[in-house]
Amino acid sequence: MASHTPVRHAGREIMAVVCASSRTHYHLRRRILVILGATAVFAAICTVVVYLTEHGAYHTQIHSVFDAFLFSTSQLLTGSSVANPASNLGKVLELVFDLWAITVVASLAGSFGAFFHARGKELNEEMERAEHALHREA
Repeated sequence: MASHTPVRHAGREIMAVVCASSRTHYHLRRRILVILGATAVFAAICTVVVYLTEHGAYHTQIHSVFDAFLFSTSQLLTGSSVANPASNLGKVLELVFDLWAITVVASLAGSFGAFFHARGKELNEEMERAEHALHREA
């Protein structure tokens, strides 16, 4: 039974982020949504640009909008591609996508680090208030 306690606590924290239960949870939710939204918009733009630059290139692996979307999204999210661009502009775009992926991972890591730091402070303050309440009752 005790082994489920960390899992339950993690579940409560995730729901607290979804519901923005505290200022700290709200900040993490906002940061995640901004990163996801910016990546979605950037992926849509990149899909169009990759399709326009690659679909007619010699020996390209990108023949449709779906191929361009798959390439752009996988590149933006993981830094690894499912196709190789054939044009020079496509190769430059691939580098830009890699930089985006690195930036997103670093931003998410920083956001979670800031969350855990602030949440730790919140929990310590809650414990101190509970200890003071117990001392007043005794």
